Amino acid sequence: MARQAAGALIDPILVDECLSPTLAVIAKQHGHDAMHVVWLGRQGTKDHALMPIIAERGYIFVTQNRSDFLRLYSALDMHNGLVVLLPNAGRDEQERLFGIALVELEQRRDLTNLLIEVHADGRVEVRDWVTGKADAGPYPAGS
Repeated sequence: MARQAAGALIDPILVDECLSPTLAVIAKQHGHDAMHVVWLGRQGTKDHALMPIIAERGYIFVTQNRSDFLRLYSALDMHNGLVVLLPNAGRDEQERLFGIALVELEQRRDLTNLLIEVHADGRVEVRDWVTGKADAGPYPAGS
C-alpha cells in the first residue's frame, strides 16, 4: 500500500464501534487508510468474531474495550498494533485522546506487536503485547 502522506502508516486503522466514527474521519484527514467497524457492516459483531477481520486485513485496532481486547490480542503470535483510549469517554474526549494516539502512531510507524494506551492525562504507555508477554497493567477487568 502506498503512503498517502508523509506521516501515513503502512497498516490501515480500524476504529471499534464503541468509539465515534469521527476518529476514522480524523485519521483519513491525516492521510491514513482508516475504517470504522460500522462502515464495514460489522456493527454488533462480537469482539472475538472481529479478530479474524483485524488480523486478515492487517488493521491497527483502536478501542476503549481494554479488557476484552487485551485478552484476545494476548492469544496472537503477531499483530499490527492495538491502541486503547482510556478511560471510556464521550466524543470530544475520544477525539482528544485519539489525536495524542495519532502522534504516537506516526512517530513509531511500525506498531507490530505493540499495545499503545493513551490515558486521560495525556500519558502514553507503549509495550509489547503478544502471547501474554505483558500483564494487564493497573486497570481492572472491564476497563
